[in-house]
Amino acid sequence: MKKRATATVLWFFTGWFVGAFVAFAAGLSPLFAPIIGVAAAAFVAGDPRHMIWTRRPVSRGAAMLPSTQRLHTA
Repeated sequence: MKKRATATVLWFFTGWFVGAFVAFAAGLSPLFAPIIGVAAAAFVAGDPRHMIWTRRPVSRGAAMLPSTQRLHTA
């Protein structure tokens, strides 16, 4: 969890920096920078497609528990 929190903070600042550069270069509002920073941080923290953070594998015993209970009750 520490890695995800650290990466989220780093991506927030990276997004803010890139957003500030784009806003300056394109003549946009300076408010554009923190919006991009928050969006980048939210994407990294949430990871909707599980491309960055993998789920922890389920232990084999816990995964088989419901099926073994069904076999003994039948």
